Amino acid sequence: MGKKVLLITLTSLTVSILTLVSFTFQFVTSTGASMNEEIDHKEKYQGRVDDLSLTDGDPISILLMGVDTRPGEEGGRADTMVLMTLNPQSKSIEMVSIPRDTHIKIDGGLDKINSSYQVGGPAETIKSVEKLLDVPVDYFIEVDMKGFEGIVNAYGGVEVNNDLEFTDKHVHFPKGEIKLNGKEALIYARMRKKDPRGDFGRQKRQRQVIEALMQKGESIESLTKFGEIIDVIQHNVKTNMNPIDIWNIQANYKSARETMKAHKIEGKDKTFKGTYYYMPDKKNLDTISLTLKKHLEMISDGPVVDHSRSKLKKDAENNKKSGDLGSAANRSKSDQDTEMKDQDPETERSYETAKDETEEEEADKKSNETSDQPNVKRVINEVWTPVPTNQTNHTKVTFDEGSLDWEEMTEAIAKGANLSRNDMILWWVEGKGMNKVLATVTNKTQTENYRVHVEWIVGRGYAPVKVEELYKNDQKNR
Repeated sequence: MGKKVLLITLTSLTVSILTLVSFTFQFVTSTGASMNEEIDHKEKYQGRVDDLSLTDGDPISILLMGVDTRPGEEGGRADTMVLMTLNPQSKSIEMVSIPRDTHIKIDGGLDKINSSYQVGGPAETIKSVEKLLDVPVDYFIEVDMKGFEGIVNAYGGVEVNNDLEFTDKHVHFPKGEIKLNGKEALIYARMRKKDPRGDFGRQKRQRQVIEALMQKGESIESLTKFGEIIDVIQHNVKTNMNPIDIWNIQANYKSARETMKAHKIEGKDKTFKGTYYYMPDKKNLDTISLTLKKHLEMISDGPVVDHSRSKLKKDAENNKKSGDLGSAANRSKSDQDTEMKDQDPETERSYETAKDETEEEEADKKSNETSDQPNVKRVINEVWTPVPTNQTNHTKVTFDEGSLDWEEMTEAIAKGANLSRNDMILWWVEGKGMNKVLATVTNKTQTENYRVHVEWIVGRGYAPVKVEELYKNDQKNR
């Protein structure tokens, strides 16, 4: 599964920083220059204050990144990403672990989110995480993979209670209380395949190591390890926090550690052209985003409202159109039906989608969810304008041709039209985010014409939900 174990390093590192800074501000100041990395960050969010006050304990977010940089390679990849929000008023921390293979748009193309670091370093990774979760990232902490062993070793190892005897990487782990050095702790927390509980068992071992590191960081014993730990941090850690920021966080955010809640991004595995991707569930992302926004006090605890940047952008565009063109009620129905919804696929929110769905469409969708066969509504539509045969194909969707989403979407269109991919001409396709797509297609002989409605169905992916057979101006097909 990769380097997800770095969640341990990063979470414990945050605890270590909060604890270590209290020992001596002067020492941190002397190491700050080698740790600090400024990020040009200008993204604005509704409900977010422009100037955060760490002195007053304003809620903040910290992106924790575990980077694997191997000898001879440049850039590396952020194989572990954890977004933490800290709110000292509510005495709580919300934590979201982001799967490294998450499918997302990066620098104009579609890729795994962990490659964002290779594309543009911490700044591009921050941008990608903000796009995925639609919340601001205030600070980041980056730790190199080799820093994990160093941190555990600097603390003199950790003690855990192992409930499963196993051997991995030529290291034997007996049942009961065991003490692990840095290398052993890494192997212990990574192991999954030999555990009948799979990922659940691994997550339990990760929590054990996290708790053990927290206890070490808060103990008097850690005072004697201060020099070693600082040496590991300054050589393996980068952050955009300056020494004063770190001091203020240590002084004013201790209470946030009283309650820690972890969130998992739900989704499904996909393999496209031999490459594995993790496809996040959009509704789950919406829920997590809303939780984080409330925790950051960007919105109040009230009725669910779409606060995404894409929604704000659309509202601004609609307001401008209303001023320039008059009331939207005067616009033709055909214009409204074919209007392109210009939104980022990763930040498109499902609340608006839910409002648009009719009861009939919901019934079609549920039927699709329980069947592997096309179960779509087919109607005859005589009110349409055929596409001229000399017109080039036209696309108005928010994801790129050749991407995994494009392939799945066109496969669903062909399935709905009952055409093979090789026999289908895709004249026109438009969509709202990545949730709904409307396509006009014909066969190669142009004797069959269809308008296919495709929707994203959780657990199945893209599927046709309605097909219109287009007959007007096609006498041969009557």
